[in-house]
Amino acid sequence: MIEEALGAPLRIRILLALEKWGEINVTELAHILGTNYSKLAAHLEALRQYGLVEDKRIGRARLVKLREADVVISLVRALRVADERLKQLGKTETSTY
Repeated sequence: MIEEALGAPLRIRILLALEKWGEINVTELAHILGTNYSKLAAHLEALRQYGLVEDKRIGRARLVKLREADVVISLVRALRVADERLKQLGKTETSTY
């Protein structure tokens, strides 16, 4: 199940962005991630179905955020640590050549 939820790189980027920015307008999130609204909306729907994000409407705006579940927060924090560690490894490998 988790491999399906996180099977697309954009979904991981979405979770990391939501961990950083908190609740955010979907249009703004699309801009931050450099993707179009419809592609982002499809991935957000998948993440919502897996219980990782939740959204609400305020007027015409659609806001999205991580679910307030310990397992979701822990998962995203682990992804953040893994992402930073891989970046460090990449820098180390590049600097040794």
